[in-house]
Amino acid sequence: MRRVVGAALAVMLVSACTVQGVAGPAAPEPLPPRPREVRLDGVDPCSLLTEAQRAELGLDGRPVFSQAAVALYPGADVPACDIRGFEPRAVTTGISLVTTTGIERYTSAELAAELRPTNVQGFPALVAVPTRFTDYCTVVVDVAPGQLLDVQFATGGRQPSIPQPQLCRDAEAVADAVMTTLLGD
Repeated sequence: MRRVVGAALAVMLVSACTVQGVAGPAAPEPLPPRPREVRLDGVDPCSLLTEAQRAELGLDGRPVFSQAAVALYPGADVPACDIRGFEPRAVTTGISLVTTTGIERYTSAELAAELRPTNVQGFPALVAVPTRFTDYCTVVVDVAPGQLLDVQFATGGRQPSIPQPQLCRDAEAVADAVMTTLLGD
């Protein structure tokens, strides 16, 4: 999964500004300020969904930690946790803790994704809906200067495929659960 997520993120890097003279998606409006800083340094991404939260989200697989370079987030390897779900549907989620790049990475209009502002537990966030692929959706949460929480939710390969709007709602639900854990609520 980690290699798939990394490849998907790299594809999103492809400039959406101009393709044969056609303008790409506009950058979203400035995001509101975060209510406080929540630093991600040294946090284990696999500790951010409790067993009860995973069960509620349909993630019955074992959390798998990885740490690798991600082209979208240069500067250091990104710690991530991938968790699959098998019943009642095949899905996978990736939780990445980015400590080298802030949410401004997504406001630069260089991504092949439609961006929709939202908030997660009161923190400014963006839903990044890929324009070239429909099998996943990403939510990024602005947690601290130069840091963000990146949550991807993807189909697990079964048919019929899960519609992308549902994947986005699921990514938002995972991001909400992760922030609940991070905030200690």
